[in-house]
Amino acid sequence: MIPTVSVIMANYNAADHVLAALKSVLAQSIPEVEILLADDASTDASITIARQIAAADPRLIILESDTNAGPAAVRNRALDVAKGEWVAIVDSDDIIHPQRFERMLSAARALQTEAIADDLTYLIDDTVHPNMTLLGDVRFVNPQTLTAQNFLSTTPRAPELGYLKPMFRADALNGLRYREDIRIGEDNDFYIRFLLNGGQMHLLPESYYLYRRHAQSLSHRMCPEDVQTMITVLDDTLIRYPNLSDDLKAAFAARRAALQTPLAFETLAQNIKAGRYVSATGDLIRKPALLGPLGRVAKDRFAWPLKKPAKQTGLTTNPSDWTAQDWSANQATRS
Repeated sequence: MIPTVSVIMANYNAADHVLAALKSVLAQSIPEVEILLADDASTDASITIARQIAAADPRLIILESDTNAGPAAVRNRALDVAKGEWVAIVDSDDIIHPQRFERMLSAARALQTEAIADDLTYLIDDTVHPNMTLLGDVRFVNPQTLTAQNFLSTTPRAPELGYLKPMFRADALNGLRYREDIRIGEDNDFYIRFLLNGGQMHLLPESYYLYRRHAQSLSHRMCPEDVQTMITVLDDTLIRYPNLSDDLKAAFAARRAALQTPLAFETLAQNIKAGRYVSATGDLIRKPALLGPLGRVAKDRFAWPLKKPAKQTGLTTNPSDWTAQDWSANQATRS
């Protein structure tokens, strides 16, 4: 059997959530799927859990590794052996609607596109928040065409589209792979290069994907080296694609400039965590505007355990409880 969809699922120590993630994929209304669980040298029970599922369902294929190489490397290993007509990215701690692939493929064929994405609904502390999504207040009714410029956007209200989990027509990738020298922002870079290579991508207003969000704190932030690498990747892309339009070159420049603030902030955060308070004070003196984001992070860090999410109705994280009807309030027509 040639799978209709090959699911690329990178895994690293996701024992608490991988069972739900795998079950949600295996419960798809389109049965012709294969899951390529690409493990990144996990040290927990996630592989044991996956093996138990694979013993009962041969559609799950486990790609194990003894070396931790990062999400880009393990995804590339899975891409190298994927057999499906389409390739879908699903993370090992997330959950998808049982008709996600069926609905998205139908939309992709109607749009005659090569990649299709949907909105992400946030899953926080195992509670689904149907009114909290990646797109948020950026509302639209009809599918939207995505360009590289969308993924470079620096406008305040623009969602970070690099978090999207698209499905790609396999033959449209043309051997495209993730950059393995970066561990943060590898998705965004992959999508930008897909589009710069001539790929077509559309975004649906509906959400069929539960995206797990974790508590934000200083201990969960990027390091300055991560942000600097993201800047270097932008510079590399400009070199590899010298014939970009002036508008796209301006978008790259704006994105690069926008990363200077998080670079300064991550340097400040690292100095605080390391107890280098003199250096941290110097950071704030040079860039007093960093006081604002520092205060917000501190507030989130201490307020998170106190937050009690509003009770939701009609939504659970158990795929067997879902029906073929639209996924609660998030499927309502947007205006």
